[in-house]
Amino acid sequence: MCGIAGGISRTRALSAGLSAALSSIRHRGPDDRSEYVRNELAFGMCRLAIIDVESGQQPAFNEDGSIAVVFNGEIYNYQELKRRLMAKGHQFKSQSDTETLVHLYEEYGTEMCSHLRGMFAFAIWDQRKQELFICRDRMGKKPLYFARMSDGGLVFASELKAIRPLLKAAGIELRTNQQAVYDYLSLGAIPQPATIYEGVECLDPGSWLTVGPTEIRSGTYWTLENSLEPSNIPYGEALQKTRDLIADSVRIRLRSDVPLGIFLSGGLDSSVIAYEATKAIGPGLRTFTVAMNERSLDESAVASRTAQALGVRNEILHLDVVPERDLFNLVRHFDQPYADSSAIPSVAISKLARQYVTVALNGDGGDEVFGGYRRHVAASWSGLFPRIPRFATTLLAKVLETIAPQRRSVLGFAGRFLRGLSLSTGERYLHWTSDLLKDEQKQLIWLLKGQQPTEDWLEALAVKQVSGLKRQMLLDCRVNLLSDLLVKMDMATMSASVEGRSPLMDHHLAEFTMSLPDNYLVRGNRTKCLLRDAYKGLLPDEVVHGAKRGFEVPMHKWLMKDLRPLLNDLLGRPNAYVKNWIDGQFVDKLLQNPAAVGFNWHGLMYSLLVMEIWFEQQAAGELPGTISQQSCDLPMVA
Repeated sequence: MCGIAGGISRTRALSAGLSAALSSIRHRGPDDRSEYVRNELAFGMCRLAIIDVESGQQPAFNEDGSIAVVFNGEIYNYQELKRRLMAKGHQFKSQSDTETLVHLYEEYGTEMCSHLRGMFAFAIWDQRKQELFICRDRMGKKPLYFARMSDGGLVFASELKAIRPLLKAAGIELRTNQQAVYDYLSLGAIPQPATIYEGVECLDPGSWLTVGPTEIRSGTYWTLENSLEPSNIPYGEALQKTRDLIADSVRIRLRSDVPLGIFLSGGLDSSVIAYEATKAIGPGLRTFTVAMNERSLDESAVASRTAQALGVRNEILHLDVVPERDLFNLVRHFDQPYADSSAIPSVAISKLARQYVTVALNGDGGDEVFGGYRRHVAASWSGLFPRIPRFATTLLAKVLETIAPQRRSVLGFAGRFLRGLSLSTGERYLHWTSDLLKDEQKQLIWLLKGQQPTEDWLEALAVKQVSGLKRQMLLDCRVNLLSDLLVKMDMATMSASVEGRSPLMDHHLAEFTMSLPDNYLVRGNRTKCLLRDAYKGLLPDEVVHGAKRGFEVPMHKWLMKDLRPLLNDLLGRPNAYVKNWIDGQFVDKLLQNPAAVGFNWHGLMYSLLVMEIWFEQQAAGELPGTISQQSCDLPMVA
């Protein structure tokens, strides 16, 4: 596991920016650091040593040194690949998974990606072809940001903070991406492949890109929707295959030469991981559970009972969260506006866990792969209803929302479900997921011009030739999982130099579950039927039959108390940065009326607060660059 950065330029030396780029992401790899510069090429890495600690340095080379690689992630099937490559005559100098990549490239070129099983983002330099090849894993676990340059070159990095010094060395100025801000107001995160900066992108999952002497080529080697083959496997066999696939996914992710543990919540997903890991390595497994002061959000009691039933050692980690302090640190570290408040405790638990382990398995992806959200229930029900006129659903929804203004209550969910029935796929996704600003609302308050509705982008992204449930689940994988949850886990764990592994996101498992009949996953109002039934009797009933538990903070309470002075000071000021983008009167009304019906108030206010802090940090120079209070389209110099 590492942080990587570098690029290739035909006219400018990037080596001047490489050292600063690597220094900015040292938290991703404090164990080692190296730079490799050859004429037009400059790349390097900061290493977090996991496999072959002693001799797994990077860059790794092939036998004659003509191919070099820098790599972030883990190749879980590297031992199997190594045996195959050695049988073909390739010679290895180390036991690391990184070296597998150069020999695999020698053998298969850009088609090497389809042989890999893991989470990865890497860059390979081919000296003979004078070509740079970058690639990202199938599900998008590991990030890889890049920017094309006018001279035909390209820079890349594991985090945006490392892109900025490279672009500065190339003499490139950065501007705020207006469309990204527009989408952020609906999603609470910048949707990939976009970033907060114009011209800087995140490489799509399952994709690669090459930069040669005369052209830049790109390709896609895998997408989940194109890997689905409908299956009619009997339900009983599906249960057994689910257990087999998860057991294999966990087993292969237990390969490590450094201490390893499990993030164990009171929920089903992480409990399944802990169960399979215990089967594989025995009672020596260590699990880690967060204890929170907010009793309604604390899962430590359930997790402790699960650990006891499994016979593993459970460490209770007591979070020390200071809302204002941790919020400022979070915005600074995450590089761009990001409004998932569960990132605050995620960073905290990663720092605490680092005292014990370097690798931590988690249950990420279980909801997306097995159908674990209430919106998946809504999506499965939607096919049972004829298309209802919008005025009727709106009227019924208003009645329910008046009776139960809490959006997460049963009646609040019913109101959101009714509203969604008459909407397009893109509109429905926003309404059932983030429930922030819709385009019709943004049109009334947005001060700029030329932005496309977020709903249109979602509509184009949706897979139409599948059921409503599968359409929702695939969108969740491509939007909420990719741009929110995976960003959170990568940035939070790596901030503490911890490698997070997610067995439930193995692509073999995702392809299997998505191929199954809908009622194997969601039945009536019951979510995750397949996973619950597969581990019924193997895990405690309170876990198997328990309600979904999110890793959350009491954000509404914070905004009303702990963060209220900050809200008033930052968003209440006449020259607030966000008021260069959206109508200041709208912001002031939100501040004055927290009970505003029709808005996810705490979600929207937190999103605006994060956005304001981000712009303030830009202006103060805490992040490289400046932005004018008078014009949000002035260049931000890297």
